[in-house]
Amino acid sequence: MLIDNVTLLCDFLADIIKLIVPGAIIAILSALITVRLAIRRFHEEKWWEKKVESYTSIFEVLHRFKIYVSQHYDQQILRDRSEKQMGALEKEWRTTSREYARLRDLASFYLSKEALAILKAYENRKSKIRSEENDRFRRIEDDLEAVGECLKKLKEAAKKDLKIR
Repeated sequence: MLIDNVTLLCDFLADIIKLIVPGAIIAILSALITVRLAIRRFHEEKWWEKKVESYTSIFEVLHRFKIYVSQHYDQQILRDRSEKQMGALEKEWRTTSREYARLRDLASFYLSKEALAILKAYENRKSKIRSEENDRFRRIEDDLEAVGECLKKLKEAAKKDLKIR
């Protein structure tokens, strides 16, 4: 009788284990997979946010270059070149140039290879413009064209990199 009761108890426990263990294993594996996927998604979203921030910062600096060149061009056409205005423009240029260099170094970690190639082409074109023996108006026009083209190409590269339309 005692052996029968022990046997029944063992059979009962075996049946319970057969029902509970697979469910517990499945629950644990599901929880682990869900947590890993959630963490991966979190990291991808944070990385995407950093990319957006990098592109935005570069766009802002390039836009400030564009404004500077436009204002410089307007002053040349109007022959309105007071020392105070030219000094303010040059100060803005130096500040923006330093900020661009800083952002360019930081952004190289986040931007696509295509975007970095566009920025490099822009920098090369700027160097070429500065080294050419053109008149002041031609240099300013070339500079304005270079920054405009860079902004346009970079915008397309950013959309592609960020997977937005």
